[in-house]
Amino acid sequence: MDRFFSHLKQPFTSVWMSLGFVIGVVITVFYYQTLEFTVITISILIVSTYFKPFLTVLLGFICGICCVAAHFILFYSFELPEQHKKYAYSVGVVVEEVISATPPQYIKAKITHLEDSEYSHFRAPYALLSINFAQPIKSGDTFNAQVRLNNYRTIKNFTVFDNQLYAFTQKIAFKGTVLNKQLNIKSPQKNNTVSAYRAYVKKQVNNAEIKWLYYTLLTGDKSLMTFEQKRLMQSLGLSHLLAISGLHISLVFGFCYFVTRFCLKLVKPELNQGINVSIVYSAVGFVVAFIYVYLSDFIISATRALIMLGCYLLLYYLAKQSLRWRSILYALVIILAVNPFSVLNPGLYFSFLAVCIIFMVLKQFPLRGHSLLANMRTLFIIQLGLFIGLLPLSLYFFNGVSLVGLVLNLVAIPILSFVLMPALFLSVLLGLLTDWHAFIVLYDFPLTNLYQMLQAIPQQIRWLNVGQVSITTVVLLYSVVPLLYFIELRLLACIPILTLLFNYYFTQTSLWQLNVFDVGHGLMVLIEKDKHAFIYDFGPSYFNRFSRVTSVLLPYINAHNLTVTNSIVSHQDNDHAGGVAHFKKAGYAWSFDYFHPSGVYKDCIATKIDFQGLSIQTFSKDEFNNRNDNSCVVKVSSANHSVLLTGDISKARESKLINKEDDLQSTVLLSPHHGSDSSSSVEFIEAVNPTLVIHSSAYQGQWQFPSKAVVKRYNKINAKQYSTGDVGQIRVDFYAKHLELSTARGAESYWFIKD
Repeated sequence: MDRFFSHLKQPFTSVWMSLGFVIGVVITVFYYQTLEFTVITISILIVSTYFKPFLTVLLGFICGICCVAAHFILFYSFELPEQHKKYAYSVGVVVEEVISATPPQYIKAKITHLEDSEYSHFRAPYALLSINFAQPIKSGDTFNAQVRLNNYRTIKNFTVFDNQLYAFTQKIAFKGTVLNKQLNIKSPQKNNTVSAYRAYVKKQVNNAEIKWLYYTLLTGDKSLMTFEQKRLMQSLGLSHLLAISGLHISLVFGFCYFVTRFCLKLVKPELNQGINVSIVYSAVGFVVAFIYVYLSDFIISATRALIMLGCYLLLYYLAKQSLRWRSILYALVIILAVNPFSVLNPGLYFSFLAVCIIFMVLKQFPLRGHSLLANMRTLFIIQLGLFIGLLPLSLYFFNGVSLVGLVLNLVAIPILSFVLMPALFLSVLLGLLTDWHAFIVLYDFPLTNLYQMLQAIPQQIRWLNVGQVSITTVVLLYSVVPLLYFIELRLLACIPILTLLFNYYFTQTSLWQLNVFDVGHGLMVLIEKDKHAFIYDFGPSYFNRFSRVTSVLLPYINAHNLTVTNSIVSHQDNDHAGGVAHFKKAGYAWSFDYFHPSGVYKDCIATKIDFQGLSIQTFSKDEFNNRNDNSCVVKVSSANHSVLLTGDISKARESKLINKEDDLQSTVLLSPHHGSDSSSSVEFIEAVNPTLVIHSSAYQGQWQFPSKAVVKRYNKINAKQYSTGDVGQIRVDFYAKHLELSTARGAESYWFIKD
């Protein structure tokens, strides 16, 4: 404990204030307008009155709060002019990125003016726009148009990629459709430096077998990579090599540092003996690293690494010592001061934690130039430390870890560091003088063979999927390290481990679970019991290319490490069956065999099965003249609870079900036809008598489901009602004698995102 307080008593005012600033930013971004924010703020105020160093912490904390508020007001708090919800707005657009060039074209654009408001390029918000226009649109084009514009809002589901949060971090405030049939498009007179550089690199690597790898490493642009290539690199634990980050920046800096030193020693210039020549080497290395980051268009990971490098060099030369931990802290302060919402980016945590791990290893096992064996041992320990130290973050963000990543990185990092990156830099320089396609073959051929060997690694040993890991688990695991590092009584480090074990063995878990996903206008349901899944309906597909299965259902199954046992399609409307093809393509075609023995595009059969102790019953039906009333109606039951899934049936099918005296009574009802007034008759509601009703409908959708009349009918029996369009994914946990409901927007809401 004395060792801990000796660290606290060091009179570094800047360190204390920096710590306060970081705490202020993190607490404000994640907890503003919550009880936690109030408690932490009051605690710091109280402590600062008794412990003087905390006065500077308090000052930094206040600065952090102000920084978040200022950035939100300046760069993120954009609203559409009221004007009675105009159908279209007059908008000035600068095309930032062409997402899809196939008509209708889809672009990401800066809004430079909106009605009477003008925005500078520095502050301008972004919008995602659909343009039904024949003329190809390119990045950098500008035009004025009438745009049907809405505030950006997407579907919201648990444990899958949060598009709305990502859009916020990218300053995407709106989405809409350009209404003009003709546009006066102004193209830029000439490409900027970054665009010209990327075009040059793309041309030079065009004939290479794995050109996507070279292009990505030289530019930071992953547009040449396919989804399969990205997924392969992630499953092999090598995706970090493709993001220009600390490794790449340090390679560029180190390469130029030693080349400059070699050149100066070779020419032996007359230098003032008072000049520290290592500053010259470092300055050249840093300038070239800056150029590299500039040519990568200042992507976040590269900029973050450059700032960390700059802080380290300044402290090293100004303070005459490395002061590694202070350099990390100051770099973090600069990054958060530039954009405090960087704390929403997972890469921030991976980057800084990786540097901390490297510093900790180097403190115990320093690199020594004269001992190759000792250096190899240190590099191995660094890689092992990174694997173990980043493991909780990997489990939390990716729900798994690469089993072969540790071994592959021991080979891949040296190849990248000492072979590929120097060769690529040399190739870029040679390309300015001559045609270097012959030179690229020297490394393209062996690397292509190596890549093919990586593709041959079986999937089962590439990636271990462990399911969802809670943030509480991650925090407790990382809290072990400071307890071991600062506190002399090492046994205290057992407290987080014991807490994890206590939570695991004594926290009550539900017996089974109902998940109604937020898919817009459509339906997709997953029943979970003992890590097994039963699927009912698959949501819509769009343009026969995209579906909610690929963006929601499959990621959810992987994140929770579920085993699919059976699947049912209620009927063939696109909003229910649109994702079936993608689900079958993912390897689950067999899951339809029991309920659809004649094929997935035929109606389900009336039967009853046992699903992990639950009863799943499908009801017989008379043939109707429409697909809606032929929907497969399913009842899932346990000893004390039941769920009725109804597809798009109307009052006519409801009447048939009642007349057959089927047992319809259920605890939870999925309202027929998304809450349409054509369904949910008074008689049907009385027969089911649900305590909870879920409407799977779109937010402010075309048909305005659920109908107000339907809502009133359910209100008469005092049933609680929830709509996925309003609250996002709905999860119902069933226990022995009660149930608990949670919603995605309720559980994962942020003050800075207006739902």
